[in-house]
Formats: sequence, C-alpha cells, structure tokens
Amino acid sequence: MLKGLSAALLACALVGGCTFRESRTVVVPATSEDNACTSYGFTRGTSAYETCVAREADARRRGRVARDYAESTLVSDSQNACISYGLTPGTDRYERCVRYEVDARRYR
Repeated sequence: MLKGLSAALLACALVGGCTFRESRTVVVPATSEDNACTSYGFTRGTSAYETCVAREADARRRGRVARDYAESTLVSDSQNACISYGLTPGTDRYERCVRYEVDARRYR
C-alpha cells in the first residue's frame, strides 16, 4: 500500500514538473511621462522631448511629497521642474506643465 502511494506521488510530481510554461509579449501603453511631455508640446524624437521624459520619470520615482509639505514649496518645485524641461514661464505649455507637476506631486 505504501509503495503504491509513494509511486503515485512520485508520478504526480514528475508530471507537475513537466508543465508547459507560456510566454507572452505584452504591449505597454505610453507612459505618463510620455503623455505629459507630448501634452507640453514636445515632439517625440527631439532632445528636448527625451530630456522631458527622463526628468518626468525621475520625478515619479522620487514619489509624492509629505503631507506637511508647504503649498508654496510644492508650486516652486513644480515650476522649477517645468523650467528644467525647457518650457518658458508664462506660456500655455508651461502653465499646463505646472498644473500637472503639482497634481503629480501632491500628497494623497
């Protein structure tokens, strides 16, 4: 009886080890950094666009600010980020960028 049970368990283990592994290719939609940079008016393939995407990604990796982060500092950080992307203060693209940056950084 014990031999039969052991043989059955061994057979199940061998069959389980031979299972087929499926491989899939997943198409990832455009990142939020990409969407933000195109909404600021940058053209894909330009150096300004690549700079914007890299800086957006870096800002997202650093994460959101702390709950007690001053609103004025949040706005200032967002403005500095948009200037670093090469946007000109006072333009529609700059203002859109600042709104996006403030929202992306705000504590939730």
